[in-house]
Amino acid sequence: MLWASEFQPVYFATLRLLGVEPFRFPFLDIHGVLAAAECHRLGIDVYLSNPCDVENRIQTYSPLWLVVTPSSWGPLDTARVGLILDLLSILSLAIVIRPRSTAEIVVFALATFSPMTVFALERANNDIIIFLLILGGALLYLVPRPYRLCSYALFLIAGLLKYYPLVLLVLMLRERWQRVLLLATIAIATLILFGISFRTELGHLLTNIPPAPYFTNGFSAADLPYGFAAAMPDQLFISHAVIALCLLTALAANALVRARQNLRLLASTEIDWTQREESCLVIGSLLLTACFFAGPNMDYRGVFFLLVLPGLVRIRQSVADPAVTRWLSWMIVATLFIMWKEFLRRTLYALLDYVPNEWLRHLVEFSFWLGRELVWWRLIAGLASIVILCLWRMPLTKDSVAGFRRLAASSLGRF
Repeated sequence: MLWASEFQPVYFATLRLLGVEPFRFPFLDIHGVLAAAECHRLGIDVYLSNPCDVENRIQTYSPLWLVVTPSSWGPLDTARVGLILDLLSILSLAIVIRPRSTAEIVVFALATFSPMTVFALERANNDIIIFLLILGGALLYLVPRPYRLCSYALFLIAGLLKYYPLVLLVLMLRERWQRVLLLATIAIATLILFGISFRTELGHLLTNIPPAPYFTNGFSAADLPYGFAAAMPDQLFISHAVIALCLLTALAANALVRARQNLRLLASTEIDWTQREESCLVIGSLLLTACFFAGPNMDYRGVFFLLVLPGLVRIRQSVADPAVTRWLSWMIVATLFIMWKEFLRRTLYALLDYVPNEWLRHLVEFSFWLGRELVWWRLIAGLASIVILCLWRMPLTKDSVAGFRRLAASSLGRF
């Protein structure tokens, strides 16, 4: 409304105050998808040039976007398509977020209006489409067979469009091994066919993905070790690559230790993974953990925290163990901190403009960045432990472990 009216300065000022850097018009990312599809229809190789795009951004998304985008849609439809996507996303929150108290309303409102969520909506990034597909899959995942099997189809479609949702196929462990074998065969065959059909385009994509800086509004497992190494003086006797690799190893080892501690803490906690909030928690945790370790991600991918937060809140309400309650409270606070980190960073930097000592300003800025990255690692360790706990308690996992133990006991009995 602000953009369409005479209050565009208020539009820009509000977004910047929130911690979101707006483009000169809304829905820039879906504009890029529509522009690439139009140029592709005109016979232009969008992996080399995209003059239909206002920023001339070359194609970095799955080639499937060029196929599934309706032929009647183009850059002129940016406002209409972006608005529809945003409205669908806002309406879908009624499915994910179901507050039961005033405190929950406050927590969920903070997540809903966070810079991460608003950034995704302001850009109308295609991660919103992935979010809607995965949410549909999450709802189908809760229903009885055979309808539940459609959830894996939605996860697979989302994976073909953006790759990282393929990790959700591990949720097939809920099924019996015969059904898992059939589903896995179908998924592998689909991926092979996809790779063969788009082998040339996929080769271009690998070279088109731009490197992401370590100090921007994104997240990745590489940000802390490689960003820390990049901040070191060049005169050191050891190379920055070695420093980064050592730090990455230490961080990964620490995350494994923390995940193991979290699993011990949650071992006696009974969690009903068939409930909506708990199921969405596992799905969101899987996605965020996979994205964190797979490569650089822009902040709009943090929209999947909207799947995580309600589950954390619901489990916290149901447990009686004070230690588990404290840990879940920390996870909730850490999630909100990460979702609001850009607002906090910009606010801090604005205050530091009044500090005359330049060295002190740089020290505070670096300390905030370091603390933010450490929170990321600890939060991901917590989400990973939730995923492991859920997968460990799935029927196929239990049957496999029981079968392995019987086989081991039988083998030992022969000796």
